[in-house]
Amino acid sequence: MKRAHSRLLPILVSCALVMSCLGCKVAITDIGGFFALADAAWFAEEETLFFFYEIQAEQGLGDESVVEVTYTTDRGVQAWIALAELPQVHTHLAVECGANTRCGSGSVQVPIEPRNVSIRLRYHREGELSLDASTVYNVVGPGPAHTHRSALIYGVFDTANTAVQWRLRHRFPTIRNAEAERLGLRRVFTIDGQRIGNGNSGDTAGNPYLYDAANCDAPRALDGNPLTTEERAIFDADVPEDLAALGVVCADSTVIDAKGDFEADAVARKNPEVRPAFPVLRSPVSDARRLTYVLRICERTISGPHLGMQRQRVLAGDAEAICLDDWMDGGLADMLETRFRDDVDRIRAEGSDMVIALALHHDDRAIAAVIEDVLARTLDSEQNRNTPRLAGAFVFDSYARTVQDPLVSATTVWCPALIDTDIEDEEDLEGLSFSSLACAAPDAAIPTSLGLGPFDLGVLPILSDRARYLDFISTFSEAQAGTMRDLVFRVPERPASAEHVTVPPFGTATFFNDEVITAQPDDVFSFCQTDEYEGFVFRAPLIPEPGLLPIENLPQWHAEVGGQSYQLGILWDFPFLLRLEYEVVASLAVSAFSVTLPLGIGIDASDDLGGTLWGADEFPLARTLTQCVRFCEHPTFDSAGVYQVRQPFTVYQNTCYAPKQPVRGDSGFPLDP
Repeated sequence: MKRAHSRLLPILVSCALVMSCLGCKVAITDIGGFFALADAAWFAEEETLFFFYEIQAEQGLGDESVVEVTYTTDRGVQAWIALAELPQVHTHLAVECGANTRCGSGSVQVPIEPRNVSIRLRYHREGELSLDASTVYNVVGPGPAHTHRSALIYGVFDTANTAVQWRLRHRFPTIRNAEAERLGLRRVFTIDGQRIGNGNSGDTAGNPYLYDAANCDAPRALDGNPLTTEERAIFDADVPEDLAALGVVCADSTVIDAKGDFEADAVARKNPEVRPAFPVLRSPVSDARRLTYVLRICERTISGPHLGMQRQRVLAGDAEAICLDDWMDGGLADMLETRFRDDVDRIRAEGSDMVIALALHHDDRAIAAVIEDVLARTLDSEQNRNTPRLAGAFVFDSYARTVQDPLVSATTVWCPALIDTDIEDEEDLEGLSFSSLACAAPDAAIPTSLGLGPFDLGVLPILSDRARYLDFISTFSEAQAGTMRDLVFRVPERPASAEHVTVPPFGTATFFNDEVITAQPDDVFSFCQTDEYEGFVFRAPLIPEPGLLPIENLPQWHAEVGGQSYQLGILWDFPFLLRLEYEVVASLAVSAFSVTLPLGIGIDASDDLGGTLWGADEFPLARTLTQCVRFCEHPTFDSAGVYQVRQPFTVYQNTCYAPKQPVRGDSGFPLDP
């Protein structure tokens, strides 16, 4: 409602009589005075007329300034009188409203409905100068207590749902609860006869606080003592833990008004009882067994230094090479596939997951396509196997290339990468896979160059192609090209009960170990967008193909379709994590760095590569999905600590539920707009 500000140009007159009495001097000053607030309300049920005011002036307000009121009833006129001189029904504190401001409140017993209610400011109690207000006046006639009285009592619970805090809420047509408090209104209320039960039959739609509800169904008496306070809130005794299943506490509340004591039922409802729907999905991530191979042209030497570097990068040592010289005869692919499968089956008996690490030394780009085909055939049958299995492959090629086969792209790190500023052939950029991109994504700690006095020494990419490597060592040295110190593949173990669902184009959803979220029909879920891993999925009967949905859809699905259990899974973009420990000699010092190559979880390539998540044995989702299991229809607190009496837990289906509930020791004036 727009409130008209009454404004007067006060005239300060100073008159100086002269001997001839010919006249006087008059000075006129605008002191900028106006009523920012001038409200009045009369409540028939309480026989009380309330006043609220706030006056601002640049000057002229002082200790002798007074606020006066007048009103008319059928019994006569109350002439202008200082509000403070009238008997007050309630306590009204003198409040500090700021410089050049006067504000406050009052409450006067008026048995008959008043009219012509007005408020004004007298600048000096002995003077004639005054400032009239355009008073906003409301009449609240007889009616139900929760809508026709100026105060109501309600209760809330603390975080543990054991301690009740009883609160008084001011209720005026134009003055909000907190504003009435700010303007100094205080009143006494009493709580007695506390009892607990399962609920009540009050009208929660029209009477959200359940004040003076028709039937408070809470038959079991509590041991709480009577409580009396002039504060806006007071804590009661704790509810016994053996009554935790009962959700409503009722009490006999008494509010003092002009007619005496008014008694009504007051109700406190427990907060929704919540828990993480599934705190942690544990998938033990362990080091995989590395199956190392060197594939090379044997009958001639292409580059001894480059071959040595490739062997070193995959930590092949003196392992015997597999020769590629007859690759065009057609038998290479079958021979390699047999060799890989035999080795995998032999190591499988040890119970470990495996990753192939392969150095590919050649000078004919067509050979790489054959190796890619072999890997596709070898890995295809392993994708849906459980531990022990072949999780993927790492190929260190002589040339940069783009992986063509979708399965190989999804399971293999093929280096070196094509990501570079000096790529001239645009065709090399087509179809670039995430695995190729990962080759160019070292940890942020690795510098692009190392300083040596006034010179700048370039640092070779760890997994470079032959041309770049040979160019580098001809300028610097092999020692400065770096040394691989460790090569570790981290793979999530898949138990025997795990199931795998292909989810094009995202990858694979794995349901590890019968992880299930159980729920009752009345339970309510809340999804919160957090920094926890987002790639969780769930499945339940009736979900369309591929039979699963993102976890963020679970709250709505349960509300609309319902179910007693939901299987929980996780999406993988890539099957393993590759961690390198690398050492570079430059500036006459040894510098050690680490590199992380792709993850098994879906992230943007520009994001942090998530090694910390893979280094752990668990994927947390405690803050991602919250489950309400009891009292879900009760009002909630929001994150600011405001009691949202019309908002049950269901409004948080797609919003983070982070309530700030009262605790013992809180101020007697809770945040309650």
